[in-house]
Amino acid sequence: MGKMSNMKTTVLLALKNLTRQKRRSLMLALAISFGFFIVTAIDGIASGAMKNLVEHIVQMQGGNVIVQGLIHQTGENGEIIKKYSFVIDEPEFLEETFLNTDIEYEAYACRTMTSGTIVFNGKKIDTNVFGCNYQKEKKLTDSFIALEGNIEDIYKPYSMVITKKSADSLNIKVGDKVLYITTTVDGQRTVGEFTISLIVKDDSIMNTIMIYVPIESLNELYKIKPNEYNQLSVFVENSKQNLYSQMIEDKIREAGKVVTSRKEAIKEDPTNIVGKIRKQAFNNLIPDTIYVVASLNDAVPVLGQIVSIVHSVTTMILIVIMLIVMVGISNTYRMIMYERIKEIGTMRAVGMTGKQTGKLFTTEAVILSLIGAIVGVIVALIFMTCVCSIQINFDAFSFFMKNNHLTYEISVGSMIGKYIIMILLTIIAVRGTSKSVSRLSPAQALR
Repeated sequence: MGKMSNMKTTVLLALKNLTRQKRRSLMLALAISFGFFIVTAIDGIASGAMKNLVEHIVQMQGGNVIVQGLIHQTGENGEIIKKYSFVIDEPEFLEETFLNTDIEYEAYACRTMTSGTIVFNGKKIDTNVFGCNYQKEKKLTDSFIALEGNIEDIYKPYSMVITKKSADSLNIKVGDKVLYITTTVDGQRTVGEFTISLIVKDDSIMNTIMIYVPIESLNELYKIKPNEYNQLSVFVENSKQNLYSQMIEDKIREAGKVVTSRKEAIKEDPTNIVGKIRKQAFNNLIPDTIYVVASLNDAVPVLGQIVSIVHSVTTMILIVIMLIVMVGISNTYRMIMYERIKEIGTMRAVGMTGKQTGKLFTTEAVILSLIGAIVGVIVALIFMTCVCSIQINFDAFSFFMKNNHLTYEISVGSMIGKYIIMILLTIIAVRGTSKSVSRLSPAQALR
């Protein structure tokens, strides 16, 4: 109880002392606020931009854990050759495998993904067309913002959902028929006719290459069975995607199927995991389906690295700003010590120990820093909210935006780390003054 009472008294005295020289305290707090405002704003907007980029990629892929089936073709003499195609010819086995894993998932998608050219009245665009099972992909259909057409028409055979930018570039409208030129699973050129059923809003350049059709229609064009597909995508919590990828891989291997090894790929080259995984599949010349399992982190490891770099850079900016502020804090509190020299002597004379007197100065500085940091974060939140409310119609940045708006994301862990750094630097800044105060005897101070 005595220690708690002493701490309370020290805090109350420190708060009272901070109000004695309001202008000086305000200037120091503003300097600290500015530092926290800068790093919070940079960190928050950069993290939000990276999150939006990841979401665009995940939406295009249908998830952040990807499973594909690769089948090598047979040459004229019956020998397995390095020519291959992507198709999952055991869809029931694969879905049952991942559904029996322990990690919860938000959604999954079984898609046939193709690349080709859409042609209409002499105009054409190169694009990706995704064959989707709309009944199972509620997350996808809920994301459609219809500009023209009826959402119910997307379920019709050979219907096509196209983005506004793609529709404008081809000068097409709902009801028009377009030709889609692509290749079959065996690499043969093929053409299909699709009817535009829905034109949807696109909020990034990436969305313009995302065109959807019923999976049965695309499978017929791709020359695979109606229930087959070439990619299973699972959307799980971002922090668990690597774990979930490994679990699915292990389950497939336990079932006696051939599957690539993430662990070997990581060991061989952690900067090009997907490249090494695909190399394993390409070089494994067997007649069976080879399952390829990878996470979004495996495919684009630089995304996680960029977020870490942003946190590191903003931390360094904070340290530099705080080092500059530390000089001001150190000089200010040395001056305060001389201003309060008789007051210190009086406090020592009535029973306050040298350690308690020194702690009072440290507590003042820490409280001042905390107030400044809190104000800086609040101002940064207001600033980021205002910036993110502005609509930005600039395609070059659309990858990093959501519905033509910037977004921000605050990392609690990063923020706590910055607060700890600030407190430690503040304590170091007043350490010399605190030691000098604690060594003063009542007689010296009063004299």
